[in-house]
Amino acid sequence: MRFTKATAAVAFFLLLFASVAFSSNFSLRSLSVFIRINQDGSANVEEHFAIMMNSSLKEFYEDTRSIYSDLATWRAKTGIAELRHHISRAYADIRNLRLVPQPVERCNLYVNLCHATLLLAYDVPASKQGSGLVKVDWYKPRTAKYSIEADALSFERTKSGDLLLPPNTNITFAIPPLADRIYFSAIPENIADQASNFRYDYTSNLRYYVGQSRIFNWRGEMLSKFQFTFEIEFPLETEVIEFFKEAQTSVLTLFFGPQGLAALIILSSVAATIYFLNKIERQ
Repeated sequence: MRFTKATAAVAFFLLLFASVAFSSNFSLRSLSVFIRINQDGSANVEEHFAIMMNSSLKEFYEDTRSIYSDLATWRAKTGIAELRHHISRAYADIRNLRLVPQPVERCNLYVNLCHATLLLAYDVPASKQGSGLVKVDWYKPRTAKYSIEADALSFERTKSGDLLLPPNTNITFAIPPLADRIYFSAIPENIADQASNFRYDYTSNLRYYVGQSRIFNWRGEMLSKFQFTFEIEFPLETEVIEFFKEAQTSVLTLFFGPQGLAALIILSSVAATIYFLNKIERQ
């Protein structure tokens, strides 16, 4: 019995040592955050963590990939503190969080390094005012203004509160094709700062982007007082469809909700009254 306990203790400490040793051989090479904004203000997010590891850990990585798919386990096993979602739960609801470790992409045996990617995907649901990540303001009939809430972006900050993207880190926003009056306080890396791409609006005192791209990327820089807004003017048929959807929802809520039975009784009483009144008039 003593031998068994001693063996178990040794095995435990060996496993602990191996875990610590392995985690020190993983490093984050780059981070790409892709955020797709939907018309209702919700968002679908994908974060791509490009990691490097000692080539001797390739088998360990593949074994772990086949067993674990939760964020906490991978953060513990790799020792990469930045392995987290970069939309703050303090500002936005995060749902359907899933980690999908990708197969080892390539190995360089001369430098004993292998490369792989950890894909972290999740959704940010919307409400009537958008989501914690995107504020939606219906300031005119059929016209909504969308504003990215910079506070919801969980990156480093300067002392003055400006966003600070670390080196080898980029963030990309994809917005709906109907987006118009697009404004950003910092020119994206993939957009040329030339006159043909912008139009100055003297009423709002802002310079709006008028180019064709609806995907915008910022990489490893300080985003001072970051602002990103756009507007969508929906066609009239969209408003009509939404009206009937809301009417249908209201009716279903009325009859199938807590007051449904009372509503049915009242409706039946009214219908019966009208029927008998019409019958009396005919006589």
